[in-house]
Amino acid sequence: MKHQPASRIVSVFVVLVISTVPAFAQQKSSGDHETSRWIGLAAAAAGTAVAVLGTTAFKSDKTASGNTPVGSFQACEALRVNPVYAGNQCDVLKGPNRPMVWSGVAIAGAGLTILAVTSTNQTIAIGPRGIRFTRRLSF
Repeated sequence: MKHQPASRIVSVFVVLVISTVPAFAQQKSSGDHETSRWIGLAAAAAGTAVAVLGTTAFKSDKTASGNTPVGSFQACEALRVNPVYAGNQCDVLKGPNRPMVWSGVAIAGAGLTILAVTSTNQTIAIGPRGIRFTRRLSF
């Protein structure tokens, strides 16, 4: 099974999360804070999933796992041409896909930030000119 490049997977998750913002824009303008919470929760979940996939299913042969030196995977694959080493399981030597992991962490962090900022007294608005945070104070 051929794996998709990590950047493509991260892009799909980001597009899915960001595409929910316009769908909830009309509800958001009417003061409904639940939509912001759902968007934050979706971003946090998607980012966590991307980070976990980067350390499990979509490992990279450019990094090494554990204490193995970089290049161990390539050396193991090169030895497989020898019949003695043909049964080597080299995939365990692959390390985490760092760009995918850190992209997932960033997406999850953004989602958690939205969750933290959004409450009954706070709103967050994302527009073409930037991001606006508003907090209502009651006296």
